[in-house]
Amino acid sequence: MADKITTHHRFLKKAEKDLVRMFKDGDFEAFRENYHHFIKMAPPETSLEEMFYEAMDALGEHDDVVDYSLMQLNKGSGDYETHMIELLKALSRQERYYEVINFSDHLMEEKLPQGFRIEIAAIRHQAKKAIDELQYRRSGDVDDAERSSQEDINLDEMSHQEILRMFSTFADEKDIRYKDFVLEQLENISDKDIVTFMLLYLKEIGYNKKVRHHKFDEPVEVVPADLPSLEEITLMKDVEPEVIDELESRAPQIVSEAALLMTSHAIFSYPKEPDFEAEELVEGYLQYILDLLNMNHPYTAGSDVYQWIDEMERLVTTSET
Repeated sequence: MADKITTHHRFLKKAEKDLVRMFKDGDFEAFRENYHHFIKMAPPETSLEEMFYEAMDALGEHDDVVDYSLMQLNKGSGDYETHMIELLKALSRQERYYEVINFSDHLMEEKLPQGFRIEIAAIRHQAKKAIDELQYRRSGDVDDAERSSQEDINLDEMSHQEILRMFSTFADEKDIRYKDFVLEQLENISDKDIVTFMLLYLKEIGYNKKVRHHKFDEPVEVVPADLPSLEEITLMKDVEPEVIDELESRAPQIVSEAALLMTSHAIFSYPKEPDFEAEELVEGYLQYILDLLNMNHPYTAGSDVYQWIDEMERLVTTSET
């Protein structure tokens, strides 16, 4: 009888709500204790597992994260990518960098989804960087470590996605040490998505001198500090929200793919704005996406808008990976 009571649907829902409340209140110790009780009664939703990982990170209990993620991976339970990423992050926080690299190298030999591969490459890069810096710090030569961390970057030996994620990480970290390296490489790289993150990095560190990039047919000079963020350009700020709002009622099954499509287009075109009004682009993307699904719809974009979207998608899908 006790088992039937504790596993009753309403009881589980109440326990789940209590966990969410503890997490939002920042009571991570109570969350941890109750979470371990909860998972003995029912498998947790992915959102609840993500809260667990965040709570354990806040408590600094990386051993628990390693044990839990390995247990879930061995059981084949929950979201594989989430557990693997959290395992690698926990190992990194424990400074078990060689294990991170070994795990990552084995994973990269498999056929992985693009986004997952990018995340793995970023964690591996940080582990390698941490090893280099630890070695040089022990030798007492930090300046040489900084120079070496850049000299060790051999773009010829890196895949397109590894390079892309590296420059994206530079932009996130706003580490000024990579300024000269990025400025030097900007003259040599024409890959539209990679150039975007190089410009965003220079913007994030406030670089206020003119730089030249070769993203479009002709070399273009810009001042990175004056550029908008990716979220501020028309396609992301004004177009994507309108398109997604409409698709949620017409074709909810395609919403995540549509958001990825528009984000990819924004990355490839940045910082150049399309030569169309936001309303024209909204109409164009709705027609383009719903045409792909062979769905009836009332949208009719101008041919030039439709062609621009189609050309952007061709660029994205034929880009080296």
